[in-house]
Amino acid sequence: METGKNTSADRNRKQTGKSEEIVADSAICTCDKGSKPGTFRVTSQQKIYCNGARKLVATDQDKDIKSLNFGSCAAKNNGPCSPNIVWSNTYNKIAIKGKMYPLTVKSSGTCKAGGGRINIQTSGQQVVVKPSSSPRKANSTAHKSPVFTEEDWKHLPQEDEKSQNKRVPAAVQVNNVLVNGKREITITPYDQEELLFTTSLTAGSMRGTGVKWDVCHGNRVIAKGLTEAPARTYFTKEGTYAVYAYVHKPGSPKGKGVVRITVSYPKFKSLEWKDENGKPVTYIGLRNKVFAHVFLPGCKGIPVNCRFYYNGYEGKTYLSALTPMTLSAAGKVKIALSLSGDQLKKIIEDRKRFSNGQKIRIYLELSSRHWIENLTKASQHPILFNDKIEFRSIVIYKDSDCKEKLQGGIADSGSTVYVRVSTTNMETGKIRLDVYKHETGNQEEKSPKPSPVYSTSCPVNSTGVYKFSLTLAVPPYKEGTAYKVVVSWIFNSQSSNGNVNNNTDRQTSKETNEHILKGKEVLFSVKRHIPMPKAEPNKANVNRTEPEKGGCPRCSAPITAEQLKEVFPKTSETTRIKIAEAYNKHMRYFKMDTCWNKAHFFAQAKIEVGDSFNIKTESFNYSARRMKGRDNVNGKHWVQGNTQTRQGGYFTDGESKASPYSYMVSHPDLAEKYGRKDLYRYNDQGIQAANEEMIANIVYDDKNCSQKRKLGNTQVGDGWRFRGRGMIQITGREAYTHANKYTEELLRKNIINSDKDASLVGSDIEVAMVTCMAFWSKEKGLSTRSNGQKDVDIISRRIGNKVGSKKETNYDLKRNSFNNITSKLFRVSDCIIKSKKDNSSSTQEDKDLKIEQGIRWLESICIPLEQVGKVKYKVPYVQDGNRILESGTKTMDCSELVGRYAAKIEWCKKPMGWTTCYMVDYAMKNPKWLVKHNDPNYIPKRGDIFLWYGKRVDKKGVSHYSGHTGVVINYNSESDIVTTIEAIQSSVKNEKAINERGEKYKENENKKLAGTIKMHFFRKGFHLIGHNPVRCYFYTFAVHYSKK
Repeated sequence: METGKNTSADRNRKQTGKSEEIVADSAICTCDKGSKPGTFRVTSQQKIYCNGARKLVATDQDKDIKSLNFGSCAAKNNGPCSPNIVWSNTYNKIAIKGKMYPLTVKSSGTCKAGGGRINIQTSGQQVVVKPSSSPRKANSTAHKSPVFTEEDWKHLPQEDEKSQNKRVPAAVQVNNVLVNGKREITITPYDQEELLFTTSLTAGSMRGTGVKWDVCHGNRVIAKGLTEAPARTYFTKEGTYAVYAYVHKPGSPKGKGVVRITVSYPKFKSLEWKDENGKPVTYIGLRNKVFAHVFLPGCKGIPVNCRFYYNGYEGKTYLSALTPMTLSAAGKVKIALSLSGDQLKKIIEDRKRFSNGQKIRIYLELSSRHWIENLTKASQHPILFNDKIEFRSIVIYKDSDCKEKLQGGIADSGSTVYVRVSTTNMETGKIRLDVYKHETGNQEEKSPKPSPVYSTSCPVNSTGVYKFSLTLAVPPYKEGTAYKVVVSWIFNSQSSNGNVNNNTDRQTSKETNEHILKGKEVLFSVKRHIPMPKAEPNKANVNRTEPEKGGCPRCSAPITAEQLKEVFPKTSETTRIKIAEAYNKHMRYFKMDTCWNKAHFFAQAKIEVGDSFNIKTESFNYSARRMKGRDNVNGKHWVQGNTQTRQGGYFTDGESKASPYSYMVSHPDLAEKYGRKDLYRYNDQGIQAANEEMIANIVYDDKNCSQKRKLGNTQVGDGWRFRGRGMIQITGREAYTHANKYTEELLRKNIINSDKDASLVGSDIEVAMVTCMAFWSKEKGLSTRSNGQKDVDIISRRIGNKVGSKKETNYDLKRNSFNNITSKLFRVSDCIIKSKKDNSSSTQEDKDLKIEQGIRWLESICIPLEQVGKVKYKVPYVQDGNRILESGTKTMDCSELVGRYAAKIEWCKKPMGWTTCYMVDYAMKNPKWLVKHNDPNYIPKRGDIFLWYGKRVDKKGVSHYSGHTGVVINYNSESDIVTTIEAIQSSVKNEKAINERGEKYKENENKKLAGTIKMHFFRKGFHLIGHNPVRCYFYTFAVHYSKK
């Protein structure tokens, strides 16, 4: 049909009459929203050609930026074109692969992304085909027409690649592959840069050896077994692509058969401030130089300018002129910033003029004539100006390059160590280093003014970084002695030459006005040789070894690497030495220098960290399916995941694992969003990798935890920063803060200031050892409880919960470890500390529990049922979060009341803060401590509790989970009436309360109950064990582990 306009498309149609001209590769198209015409690149299929098998046929599946690019889009404020085209008027009488239809010059498209109208201007070829009258004729026409001749329909080379490479020796592999001469490159989705892949093969290859190619985008394979290097059109979506080249099988030795291509739109990614050594900095001082490390992926070839400024008293003040940046191929650049004397003076003057003490921050401003995403966000990453004079750090290293830190503060006698000191804003004078013998309170009276065993100094320099070497020879350094390194700044207030007497701490004269600024300190000790303990005579031939005057001869003996070989058989000698040194160094401090402590401690550690002493960091790599409820592991029958619906795969059999986080069970949307989703096999993360950081921050946030399970995580990111680490998996800000007190005191290492500091608990052996020993001794009191204790379960319960299968739990493993290995290794049976009596009968009721004290407390806060409505409640019924502190006793619910009662009878040290759900769960896991009576004929005792929790269905058929509990204070055997005190919110009619004579409570039976009340019920009545549909049971408080 003619349009009345003499366009190139019209001229083509005039030449062909009613024929439909097939569109091929290189066709020209236009978009009314684009800035330039687009040239067709056919990517939808690679088998059907036209024009003598020279050009691929375009189809309606050629619809995105892989095929067409119209420059910039007016509908997106001239942002880059990223089309999503829906084609109409296709040639529907021929179907390629059964689902794709060729385009003709009559076809047109609409862009969903920007609303543009796409028209085809030229077909890319001039031969035409007349439309067929039927699909059957269309098939024959496809082979006879000049457009689709027999030659046009030829497939890609038909030779079987497997047979083609049969003659190639199996040892032949891809030795190297490069793209544009590099292993990694960065490109943009819309540039036209061609990609040149080059390969080299190992010896034995023949001429014509075929190389195959796989292309992966992230974790998804988008092309497999290509016989030619992938075209540029494969790399159009943002992300990182891995291109694998191989001869026989995917992959090659040492990863040489892979290149990586990063595709990115021009964008600002990051800005980091670092010093000359590449270490992060947060401020710039008077004399130091800092560097802004800018990352602009996708900006290769795009001119970008930069300049520094700060917001002064009079507004924005520039510190440099607008300067073009030279970006690397990856889009990275390093920009230096140093302040001149005039600039420093101006900044300080501006700061003084701000009345509110405003701090000065220096910003980097980036600009470009081209569109770059988030370019203005560079100004959101300023560096602080700080002219404060201070010592930033002092660290001891083992090597002169200051890369390997002195682990544990222990150095070999005769070795050389290096002290690196970092300072800021010191312009004149000297830096002095003094080494003193470290005196502790355990030694004789400290010297009033100790003299250094060694001193040295050096002039102040422009970098603010100083390195001092210490050779630990004897003398002056003694083996087995601890030393303290102190740095000071010595300066003269009147002159700048820094003439200072290095051996004095006082002013040399009134004229010179010499001053000393004391800096930071660090401790180290010179290691002494610890001889192996002599083998003791065989017990069968001699009498038992007599203890030394101070106690058992083996208690204070250091453990050895040879002993630890039996505990951790899969560790190296070096690792075992580090473990032994760490324990020996601190065992006396933590009062763990006994045979029993060593045996119990390493029995627990063996199971916690394994035979290879793997200091664990908690993993949150859970599947979305498991976090929502349950998931199977170690199965045999796998259901493959679905990438379209984003449903992860799963086992239909195997071991069923419950969700570790109740919060995720009640928030399945979060589990679905952040949990792992597998595709072909368990944990392949083929659809979605677990966002472990988000999971940790959600489930460990105190706002999402019950009162009992709160970890002190009150700040954003605490869940991930303070996740479980170390030998016993300390978890939460509160636990880390407690341990930090000891790591700072003993190791001078902080574990709470940053993620890097906290990670030391899971990577540094001595830090892990100190945090574990602090938990063992200071938090759990096991340094005294372990002595003479044969019941390993008592120790295990204070370390953590029982986990595992019905066949074998971690408690069983720890018991076996102690009985079969560590108790024999450390000879606890020969220790002077006698074993305690067997406490296995701890399920019996503890006669020392102060039941009467607890009931007196209950009587003081309740009112009788008869007075409800006549007097005010002493303690109204309220459900709130204040369930442990004393301030929360003004209002209570049922489980809070019982939790506080448990503390009043001294069953626990503080109120439990639990709920009825947690009470039922606790009784199941700890039947020794909270004894459940399943016998319906059980007669409750004074001080027992009743408890039920479960699902109830209301009259409308809606399910509700609820529970209730209270304390039994009396039982009348003649009338079978139980008297209780409980916090309740209900009505007399609902609970079927009675009076002391067993008569129905007739006085206003619709009376509402909302407080702590004393009431009477039949033992087998609805309120107690006759409750339905959820059964109610009586429970007895027994000897609690905290009372042991």
